[in-house]
Amino acid sequence: MIQCEVVRANGERCKAVALPKRSQCFAHDPENQALATEARRKGGAGRSNAARIQKRLPREVRDIVMIVEQAMGGVLKSSITPSQGHALASLAGAWVRLHELGEMDARLEALEAAAAGGKGTLAGLVSTYRRPS
Repeated sequence: MIQCEVVRANGERCKAVALPKRSQCFAHDPENQALATEARRKGGAGRSNAARIQKRLPREVRDIVMIVEQAMGGVLKSSITPSQGHALASLAGAWVRLHELGEMDARLEALEAAAAGGKGTLAGLVSTYRRPS
């Protein structure tokens, strides 16, 4: 296998393997520039902390996060005033607290039902708890 011939900006040679019958790797081959750029963009977006957090959040919370992000962008672009952005952030915070309260209430109900029904086992507790939709 042949090593890519490109020398990086830091003076080190690229450590990737060159494509078959070429002297450069996928990332440096001029014929693949558009594909390589798109692959870097997708790879970075999918691995970012923000992307991982978004995947773990319930859909309703993702919607609120999107609204807050849009409000922040609006304040930065001056399409909404800082006080309007603050109001949106306060409302979003209140919504998240209410959502958390509803989820805690559902968990408490499951615990109470398990305790009242004599289902002291973990399996009984898990089968009783239903995540709010």
